[in-house]
Amino acid sequence: WYGGRSKRELFYTQDFREIEQEYDNFNYHIALSDVKVAKEVDHWKIKEDINDKKGDGFIGFIHQVLYDEYLKNHPEPEEVEYYLCGPPLMLQAALKMLDELGVPDENIAFDDFGS
Repeated sequence: WYGGRSKRELFYTQDFREIEQEYDNFNYHIALSDVKVAKEVDHWKIKEDINDKKGDGFIGFIHQVLYDEYLKNHPEPEEVEYYLCGPPLMLQAALKMLDELGVPDENIAFDDFGS
């Protein structure tokens, strides 16, 4: 799961797409948070769900998209191991969400790009 404000902020997308094609257990989901740029500049094709192969990705903040599209229906999100990296506000929001899901601290690793 990877988030950016616009396509301009994304990197290694083609590489990740190739890995996704090669390995069945790897999925790459993108969300753009700048709705106006995503629609008007990037001409972003919004996925209907995580199984939609025709869309480019989702619109919204990555932690919320991850929750809406995957974690809210996961039978045991507290058993998943998480690695997070990004700016402080994204980390704060993601850590709060994981705490609310009951994920123990030992299942979360992160790099803070703001420190």
